[in-house]
Amino acid sequence: MSGLRVGRIAALNMYPLYHHLERAADPAMTFVDGLPTALNAAVLENRLDVSAMSSIAYARHAASLRLLPVACIAAAGAVDSIQVFSRVPLARVRTVAVTPHSATSVTLLRVLLGPGVPFVPLEGTPEDALRQVDGVLLIADEALSALRRGLAPYHTDLGALWRARTGLPMVFAVWAAREDSARRAPEHLASLARLLAEAQLRYASDPEEVVVAAAGRFPFPAEEIRAYFRRLRYGFGPGERAGLARFLELARSVGELRDLPRLAA
Repeated sequence: MSGLRVGRIAALNMYPLYHHLERAADPAMTFVDGLPTALNAAVLENRLDVSAMSSIAYARHAASLRLLPVACIAAAGAVDSIQVFSRVPLARVRTVAVTPHSATSVTLLRVLLGPGVPFVPLEGTPEDALRQVDGVLLIADEALSALRRGLAPYHTDLGALWRARTGLPMVFAVWAAREDSARRAPEHLASLARLLAEAQLRYASDPEEVVVAAAGRFPFPAEEIRAYFRRLRYGFGPGERAGLARFLELARSVGELRDLPRLAA
């Protein structure tokens, strides 16, 4: 294959970048949509060449991947779409059912709660799970929908809790390519990096265009989308790099990561 198979997280959080990537319509790129853990696996199994990946998945497999240090998904506080919904306050939570769709969020929750709280896979509906466990971890559009309907008496935003604990941004996903794909098609990878940088600039210059377009594609009103997008960051700058480095250090300290990768300057 001469082009790139590019993964796209199929959720509202990445739409400010994808809106402009779609309009670029580069014939050398074939896009495949999915949720983070599915895209992580597709890259590692050579079904995709490059994707937005869970930051912890990138770190665990960094030896065979190449980081694209031009874009990420991050937040410098509350993010809304990474939530623990619980029957009791988080400090009293003793069991959590965790989403199967996000490796980073599960690791972040382990970092924040420590090793003593058992995690079980979320099976069935969150409502059913909350009859058996104290809390459920949800991400992306599912978390946003649960916030709207008031799923549980308590909810804890993991982005806000991370910021309160560390004072740093939290990087939930990075862009990474298979090393063999990067060597095979360096010009296409460079083109994707340019498009990601351009998408950030285009979004910053006219965020309302993206809000209106997103409201036509996702089941949320424009005012909620507008507020949600304001919480997110897409550039991979020094603050994001520092936040990611700290997250990975803490992930290693709780047994979620063996080796720390070198983050590109």
